[in-house]
Amino acid sequence: MSAQASQGTENGRASETSKSAALPKALAASSVRTGKAAAASSFVGMHGQLSIKNGKLTDSSGKPVQLKGISSHGIQWYGDYVNKESMKWLRDDWNMNVFRVAMYTGEGGYISNPDLKKKVKEAVDAAIELGVYVIVDWHILSDGDPNTYKTQSKAFFKEMAQTYGDTPNVIYEIANEPNGNVNWNNQIKPYAKEVIAAIRAEDPDNPIIVGTGTWSQDVQDAAASPLDDPNVLYAVHFYAGTHGAWLRERIDAASAKGLAVFVSEWGTSDASGNGGPYLTPSREWTDFLDKRGISWVNWSLADKQEASAALRPGASKNGGWTASELSESGKFVRERMRAGTSGSGGATSPSTVPGQVQGLTAKAGSAKVDLQWTAVSGADSYTVKRALGGGTYSVLKQGVKQAAFTDSTAENGKSYRYKVAAANAKGAGPDSKEVAANPAASGGGTSGSPGTPPSGGSGDLTLLYRILDDNPSDNALRPVFNIRNEGSSPLDLNNVAIRYYYTNEGGVAQNYFCDWAQIGASNVKATFGRTPGAPEGAADYVEIRFSGGTVPAGGESGEIQSRIHKSDWSPYEESGDYSYRAGQLQFGKTDRSVLYVGGKRVSGSEPQS
Repeated sequence: MSAQASQGTENGRASETSKSAALPKALAASSVRTGKAAAASSFVGMHGQLSIKNGKLTDSSGKPVQLKGISSHGIQWYGDYVNKESMKWLRDDWNMNVFRVAMYTGEGGYISNPDLKKKVKEAVDAAIELGVYVIVDWHILSDGDPNTYKTQSKAFFKEMAQTYGDTPNVIYEIANEPNGNVNWNNQIKPYAKEVIAAIRAEDPDNPIIVGTGTWSQDVQDAAASPLDDPNVLYAVHFYAGTHGAWLRERIDAASAKGLAVFVSEWGTSDASGNGGPYLTPSREWTDFLDKRGISWVNWSLADKQEASAALRPGASKNGGWTASELSESGKFVRERMRAGTSGSGGATSPSTVPGQVQGLTAKAGSAKVDLQWTAVSGADSYTVKRALGGGTYSVLKQGVKQAAFTDSTAENGKSYRYKVAAANAKGAGPDSKEVAANPAASGGGTSGSPGTPPSGGSGDLTLLYRILDDNPSDNALRPVFNIRNEGSSPLDLNNVAIRYYYTNEGGVAQNYFCDWAQIGASNVKATFGRTPGAPEGAADYVEIRFSGGTVPAGGESGEIQSRIHKSDWSPYEESGDYSYRAGQLQFGKTDRSVLYVGGKRVSGSEPQS
């Protein structure tokens, strides 16, 4: 109970509290706030006070519970969609049991417009009456360090806890996406301690979600040094077009340490909110979360012209949406919510075995074979099978959790064949098509000097390129690179650069983001430049450099996912850009982006005036 409520300092508050004292917390709070008690059959009426036990979100009876819902977009822009009517429709038609109200701090948000607090309270009051949970989101973004507005945050959450601390509906999210030169131990955790103390002085028990570093992706840091409060959840955010298996592995590793993870924001698009929607990886993600009983909230309830928005432009602001008013993303998220939630911390058993594994490839190295394939929806694991020469197949490895496997028992000079099958609780799906590989010794050689091409010459290096989406007129450039080293010595990336040529219409300032890189996103930096006298489509370039990482002999750097925006978020027109290749959604060699080592061009062609 909040301190203010127990002291009865608001007019008439003490008598209201005493009248409802005999009611369960879920119903008593609703009657105090709205004059209407949420039905006992509502989701909150059934599950009541939430808490965390053994790394799981649990209800008042101690049983694990999974929340599924949707987030508003920034209420300074799309607040008209946040109202009781739209939330009721989401509850009744989409099966939503949690709503997240996103109150930006910057970008015209709360710091410059504190009246937005009224919209937050409107959403919370509606959630209480409707019997659903509600996340109050302190949505930091451009102010990447949560300490920037720590004083305002403490005051805001103190007031929210005083006002709503005696309801089980409210979950506090105190730092949406810490980013920039910010990490868990130095900035986020100290901030969280102070804000949590302000909340706990008024509300001792409602859950609190704390964001993690790199836009709430560095959950491993929180797992290594968690907060002392037993009712804290740790945020992970993902966008299906950008974030993949590596982030799911982080979630599993953090969960194995007992950390309670809550996906308080995810999108069907890429990390910009646009591109896609990527529905196959979105299904893979939601299957992953549902199997583990991890709660999730989708971004976003808005009619914005972007892939992640649930509604088409002009859709009703009060619910009642027809299929024609829902975006492809909205239709998908509605279907995933209507599939039900897990009240026991895990998804229901699958009804069928997984489909056939597609896209299996084999790359032979020295005494190893690297296998990769396309992840299969509904699969819990994979079984890798191997045959020697023309012999029969036997199981090489069961229980493989990712869509990749390295056969490190392969012997040089022998020929191998491979198949992979997906499996779940219902059984194994059909085998994939067969692939073959012949591992052989690499020929040895000594390491080259840092920053120099591997022995054998610059022809041993290839720059591979693909795009993350095929929309040439949106507000982001999304080139993805991979450096292949076919030489016999490793390549140190510290003196390597990549140039991508395009046109910055309007010449406005730009921002570069590395959304993910196998070598570590923190090792990837970029600068912008212009090309004097350049041909059309090549007036501007971004130069990507590295502060760490190595490409092994016979290996690859792995994906380097880049995203570039104009500071005013205006669109680019990529169709005529020198380095852009429409439709290239799979990696291939490019001669229009340039790879340099030690200032020497080793792959690709520079634009000629």
